[in-house]
Amino acid sequence: MSLMSQLSRRTVSRLALGRTGSATFRLPRQLGAQRPISTHHLSVSSLKDDSVVQIIENSKDRALDDVYRLRFKVARKIMHLPRSHPAVIEFEDGTYGVRDELDLDDGTVHFLVRNPNDGKVIASIRTVDANTSQLDMEKFGWHHLSNEIKEEGAVEWCRLCASPDARGTTAAPMLYIQSVRYHQEKGNNNFIYMVDQKAKKLLNYYSKWTPSVQLTKDPVRCDEFEPGRKSWVLAMQMGSPGSLQRAKFQANVYYPAIIGSCFMKSYRDLPAGSKEEELILPHLEKEEEVIEPKVAA
Repeated sequence: MSLMSQLSRRTVSRLALGRTGSATFRLPRQLGAQRPISTHHLSVSSLKDDSVVQIIENSKDRALDDVYRLRFKVARKIMHLPRSHPAVIEFEDGTYGVRDELDLDDGTVHFLVRNPNDGKVIASIRTVDANTSQLDMEKFGWHHLSNEIKEEGAVEWCRLCASPDARGTTAAPMLYIQSVRYHQEKGNNNFIYMVDQKAKKLLNYYSKWTPSVQLTKDPVRCDEFEPGRKSWVLAMQMGSPGSLQRAKFQANVYYPAIIGSCFMKSYRDLPAGSKEEELILPHLEKEEEVIEPKVAA
């Protein structure tokens, strides 16, 4: 008997809807699992539950300063970004952040997770509306989205980063889950995103487990973002409300992501004080075969 069949239908339904209260239960003994499954990080009944993911639509919100500081630590460590870079800003307290023009656009929404034990931002991502803003991929000529995709509502996932402490926790999954829930309610049916050609494990994951399609025949150069970088441009198509495609997305991607996060360490259990932040990147020690994403018709 499968794990899912051993959980009550009511429990699974509540998990899928993301509306559980604080609860802890254990895997069936025959599976040999010792760690309990915690659901308190899924206690969300609305988009505006800041205890799970803080959603910021106002570009003037000073809470975004913490996001910009996180980005600077990421870029400083991974990309060796100099303080003289045009995107680097200095705050009154002498700290630095990274902010670009899209952060100030009305069509940009920020999603962030804080460590509840010290209030520090440990993970963040932003979405940019492709219909109201000029995406970097279009501004720099990396790729131009079709009118068909834009007409169905399209936003770009970008600027994902997190502290090392947040790796392997529910922080990043909750950012994606909440952003999907948010944009489904807003009528945006396509997520556009770029994946570094070197991130082979990530490409394999999107190809195997999500309805992602490749929008570019080959990786495109993104020198304006990072010299020498090449990335794939992909789209995750959720389908319109009530469509078969939306039903498949919910059943194969959205609900499994919510339930799967129950088996991960909760970011709420992190101790106060996080290590120096760095970018979430797949750890690639060995070369492996890449399953190419499906090419859009």
